[in-house]
Amino acid sequence: MDGDVAFWPRPAVEFRPVPPYVLMPAGGMADPADRKIKGSMSASSPSPVPAAETESGALSPRALAMRQRLMQAGAELLGEVGIERISTNLVAARAGVTPPVFYRHFKDKYDLLAALGEDLMLRQNTVLAAWLEGHGDKGFDDLIRAHYQFLLSSIEVTATQPGAVWIMRALRAVPSLSSVRTQSHELVTDRIMEVILSLLPNANHAELRLRTRIAVEAGYSIIELALEDPDQSPEALCHGLTAMWQGGLRNGLEQA
Repeated sequence: MDGDVAFWPRPAVEFRPVPPYVLMPAGGMADPADRKIKGSMSASSPSPVPAAETESGALSPRALAMRQRLMQAGAELLGEVGIERISTNLVAARAGVTPPVFYRHFKDKYDLLAALGEDLMLRQNTVLAAWLEGHGDKGFDDLIRAHYQFLLSSIEVTATQPGAVWIMRALRAVPSLSSVRTQSHELVTDRIMEVILSLLPNANHAELRLRTRIAVEAGYSIIELALEDPDQSPEALCHGLTAMWQGGLRNGLEQA
């Protein structure tokens, strides 16, 4: 049942809640208001009326607050009803607004899901940056040893987001959202590879990128598994994947 899926980690991991949907700064990514999701808008979907903007083109504080409110409502509903049953009307009702207000900010429910996915991955990427910046200059072995805490912290950050597992599922299950997921994963791969190459300058670039990309996909799978399955220990999962990194990422990688 959609609403019965347990997706919170076990008490062994200490979680620190964050304020709900204070949107993460997008950095080099496109502003959410400018994002276009191919194929996500049906022929019957109303054309969105742009939300109020400041002279600089950024959302006004009032418009940003409404966007956050709608995203919070959508995230909560995802965890309750799942991807198929969530609708723009349900989101608007949960946020306490009319459907036309929803369409000022999002084209349809898939546009909302894409925004939720981008925001979640930006939050996850702050943990990535802390890992790479904190250990990227201390040697390959130190970087990989610190991978355990990086992965555990990634689970923690993901768990603080309402509907996080359903957001990640939507990015995999909905074809029009796949680019959000793959672009983020490619970015993560590039950042990790850049640091590892500085530590292993003789590494075969193509092989390193292949192994890193596989490891990145495994990392996201571990996050989902830790949050979905109450029988799994997040610590054990993180130890297991880190051991795989230690044993397989470097082996036979460096050229003579």
